[in-house]
Amino acid sequence: MASAAAGAAGALAVAGERPPTTVAEWAARDDPGSSNAEQRFAQWKRVDEQLVQSGAAKSNAIYDALGAQTNALKHHRLWSKQDGSEVACVATFGTDCVGHPGVVHGGVTSLLFDNTLGWANALSITKGGDPSQHDTVAQFGMTANLSVNYRRPLFVGQTVVISCSLDRVEGRKRFLKGVMKDGKTGGVVADATALYVVPRTAAEKAAGVKSTWAK
Repeated sequence: MASAAAGAAGALAVAGERPPTTVAEWAARDDPGSSNAEQRFAQWKRVDEQLVQSGAAKSNAIYDALGAQTNALKHHRLWSKQDGSEVACVATFGTDCVGHPGVVHGGVTSLLFDNTLGWANALSITKGGDPSQHDTVAQFGMTANLSVNYRRPLFVGQTVVISCSLDRVEGRKRFLKGVMKDGKTGGVVADATALYVVPRTAAEKAAGVKSTWAK
């Protein structure tokens, strides 16, 4: 891992771009394309700053592995409506997250959907309050299903906006939906649906409520 990080740092140096040294430094960097896309969220609030400031983003797949260590993601920020009814991710892709040459790997698209949908799920429960003040697994649940439809290729250097919200609730099952659009044109790049399942409480277990998870 150290050699891979060193290789990525060397590539950035050759390109004339100094690699970030910490998650906080990477997260603070501005990107022209992302800044333009984020102007539409002036009345929303940034919701991932506490994650970075607290140090919880260290070893995070997005902020550390794809962000600070490799700059595969040049930019990633999360915004929410004040009441938590919708969450948006603004992201710009670098050169180290490709599948086909110049095309962002579909797994990266799925990762960003899963993360943004997860935040949307949590904030729909807290009504916009700080999710870190809660038992995230017990209260928000975990991803049970994620389905992504890829509508058009996503390219290196492209900025996207991922908008996610709660669709419906059925008992402990929480269904969410999201769409990824080009940050400039608004064209749909991909869309997704997800199911999050909240674990049974001790009282539910005692009462014999069956688990949703497969045995």
